[in-house]
Amino acid sequence: MNSRNAGRPKEKNPKDVQLTIRFTSDENKQIEELAEKIGMSKTKLMRNIILGNIDDVNFLQNIGSLPLIQKYKKFITSL
Repeated sequence: MNSRNAGRPKEKNPKDVQLTIRFTSDENKQIEELAEKIGMSKTKLMRNIILGNIDDVNFLQNIGSLPLIQKYKKFITSL
């Protein structure tokens, strides 16, 4: 095997740009709690919110769909 081909394959569209955002302690706590409720990392949550719409996440939480989504996710992973 050629040593230049060893390792992980290169992505076609790598996430190679880093963005720094400052939050208050309370805002960070809200983000952590929401990420835990949804079952994803803070990074993935923030990427989805930035590229999507935070109102969608809050709407799902307000109408009670988040617990349903969590139960569905647990059910699917248990299969």
